[in-house]
Amino acid sequence: MMWPEKSATWDYLGAAESLDDFAMMYATDKALAVGAEFVVIEKGGADSDIQFFKVSRADPYGLIPADPRVESGGSSVSATTATAAPQEFMQEQSIGEVWKAMYSNIFFFGRVSGTAFLVFLAFIGIAKWFDLW
Repeated sequence: MMWPEKSATWDYLGAAESLDDFAMMYATDKALAVGAEFVVIEKGGADSDIQFFKVSRADPYGLIPADPRVESGGSSVSATTATAAPQEFMQEQSIGEVWKAMYSNIFFFGRVSGTAFLVFLAFIGIAKWFDLW
């Protein structure tokens, strides 16, 4: 499942000034217990924001940021499903892969620059051959 564009259903829909305000509205409306964790996903396209929250107090409601994790048999379906979803978008890469990509880009642009320089020298050589220089 691709999040959030391809989601078939949303647990809770609403509008708020920020994701924090929306999270507070959700926790209040659903009367979540202290310690409950949930995820808020902005329904806005490819650059949507995803934040994880944990209820820190119930009266009045207080929220703190939570670490994304996958629960085995957790109480919230949206939390377990949504924590697995960012893995599709943000795959971890080793530092070796990053360095390899960087060096291959440098090598590519070096070859392109060298080819352009050799073509330039060839034009100069042709111009000198025909006494145009």
